[in-house]
Amino acid sequence: MAALSGLEVRDLVVAIGGFRVVAEKLVVAPGEIAVIHGPNGAGKTTLLKAIAGLVKPVRGLIVINGETVFKAYVKTEVNKPPEKRWVGYLPQNLLLFPHMTVYENIAFAMKGRGIKPDSRKVSEVLDLVGLKGLEDRRPSELSYGQQQRVALARALASNPRVLLLDEPFSNIDVEFKRELRREVSRIARTLGLPTLLVSHDPEDLTIADKQFLMDKGVLRGRV
Repeated sequence: MAALSGLEVRDLVVAIGGFRVVAEKLVVAPGEIAVIHGPNGAGKTTLLKAIAGLVKPVRGLIVINGETVFKAYVKTEVNKPPEKRWVGYLPQNLLLFPHMTVYENIAFAMKGRGIKPDSRKVSEVLDLVGLKGLEDRRPSELSYGQQQRVALARALASNPRVLLLDEPFSNIDVEFKRELRREVSRIARTLGLPTLLVSHDPEDLTIADKQFLMDKGVLRGRV
């Protein structure tokens, strides 16, 4: 993977119904992990979706790996679709296809990014998350923790420029949660990926290089 130049968000405003999410400044360098902590309903997931291109902001700037993927001030000038942003996105509900094997789930995501799937690449990302050899299993044959690792492998398989994680350690036991935190930290730093993680669990701050608080739609914290 080529050297990355990080994630930058400035003056971002997202409006959904009567709720507004505001992120004045957010910068995540390559290999750095930024954690946004805050209660449920604070707007954390909305911010991730805006960066991924799943929700359109009303104003602001989003730059990924030196490329402007969204820009709107007086009017929208740039708004690249999700598949052109090269974002690895791990949603809270994982969104694995139950009728597909682990290999097929990962290959499907690669095809969606215009990448030809191959067994070597799938095996490589599964090895990275500690699941090599489980290519032919279906999600129902895996523990929830293993399913989370598959979803993480899927996010990594498309060679992302930035990694977005939505509550990645929820719904698993405490010991495995600690192990998965260490794995995510290792992977982000090994690959040099700028990583943005949102959580309501204060323990997730232990792997953060930068910490932010989101409350009532407003992002605050260290930049």
